[in-house]
Amino acid sequence: MSDRLNSILSKLVTSIEGVKDEKEMLLRLIIGLAVFLLLALFRKQISKAIVWLCTKTIARKSDVAQRALVDALSVPLSFFIFVFGIYISTEIIAPSGEIRNPVLLIFKLGVIFSISWFLINFINSDFSFVLSDDDSKTKKTAVNFISNLIKIFIVILSSLLMLEQFGISATRVFAALGIGGVAVAFACKDAVENLLSGFIIIYDKPFEVDDFIKIDNEAGQVEEIKIRTTRLRMTDGSQKIYPNTTVANSAIINLSRMSHRLINENLGIEYKHSSKEINAFCSKLKELILSYDESDKSDVRVNFTDYSDSSLDIEVFFYVDIPSLQDYLTFKSKFNCDVKTLADDMNIDFAFTSRSVYFANELEVKNNAK
Repeated sequence: MSDRLNSILSKLVTSIEGVKDEKEMLLRLIIGLAVFLLLALFRKQISKAIVWLCTKTIARKSDVAQRALVDALSVPLSFFIFVFGIYISTEIIAPSGEIRNPVLLIFKLGVIFSISWFLINFINSDFSFVLSDDDSKTKKTAVNFISNLIKIFIVILSSLLMLEQFGISATRVFAALGIGGVAVAFACKDAVENLLSGFIIIYDKPFEVDDFIKIDNEAGQVEEIKIRTTRLRMTDGSQKIYPNTTVANSAIINLSRMSHRLINENLGIEYKHSSKEINAFCSKLKELILSYDESDKSDVRVNFTDYSDSSLDIEVFFYVDIPSLQDYLTFKSKFNCDVKTLADDMNIDFAFTSRSVYFANELEVKNNAK
């Protein structure tokens, strides 16, 4: 066993510069493996200690920032310590020679990957240490949108840096893309259009997250505005995903930004009612509308407008200062009930679609026949 070990040590001594004999090689192996095992086994504890030190020095004024830093840094730092253990143990065992080069490459890739991992984790945090509850939905959406762009930039940059370690320069990558530039341009056309449309939506602010909007005669609540898409929760509970280009090129009705809402109804009453009864009902109906605190009293219209096939039509037209859709529907329900109560009190009967057929006296029919 000792002869075999000596043979292995002898080969290592000849392949590694700066090592005098087998004893020094054995000592380097023991120290190197011990350092690696120490860092590998206790990497989580070391990571926690470093993170704790960072939170006390960098983010000591904000508990939320500390939590975001801990969540983002802990796992990538633990991975980096493991890679660093491989590198430092190799430096101890073989400071020069063929073994060192691939390990150095692994270490460089590990550093790039760890930093990218940490940055993406940090960007994935909810940014509550930057945003407050008082900040607008638009600001929060913009921060989320920009963070997604930064993540894409980090992935591209880290990929280029990793390729550099293999001797593939960024210039070569862009040159290769230039060869198939036309194909890439066509492939990315929709993605770029959606990206630019996303910028327009964020900064033009036609709507915000949680707004209730109408696009192409379909209404829903805005759940999320992403780089490529806008997601709406429809009234039936389903989620509909629109490309940002479609949203930007469509006529959008933002129902959440209505300062007031219109109530416009046609009430059909039976033909048996006299003009006096109609005028009295219209007057009382207008008084009812004016009695509401929510009604805009500057423009209230209650008029007898048409003789329909089955009814005498009264048009009701007025605005209410109720921006919320749910509150508006609640008020409209109350108004309709109040109208029915008023009609019952005044003995006004609402008409329904009907047709009356009159038969002439049988005798008159016979006389006319003669």
